[in-house]
Amino acid sequence: MEYNAKIVNRLKRSDGQLHGVLKMIDEGKDCTAIVTQLSAVRSSLDRAISLIVAENLVECVQEDIKGGSTGEESIQQAIQLLMKSR
Repeated sequence: MEYNAKIVNRLKRSDGQLHGVLKMIDEGKDCTAIVTQLSAVRSSLDRAISLIVAENLVECVQEDIKGGSTGEESIQQAIQLLMKSR
């Protein structure tokens, strides 16, 4: 699977947020602010995971159909990956 610029940019943004959290910790910021930012990082990563799984699912199902399969196995695998990330 190719990872497009949208996914890479989203992950870079998450990386920047996480570095910001580390800086907040070094500066002794309030725990509420730190947890709020960590929640934002988690949400950003969850969106990236969903995007990667969704795009991969399309490719896998298309390959399965070309190979004569229904794509059911790929769909189940995608569901498991999404459930694991929660």
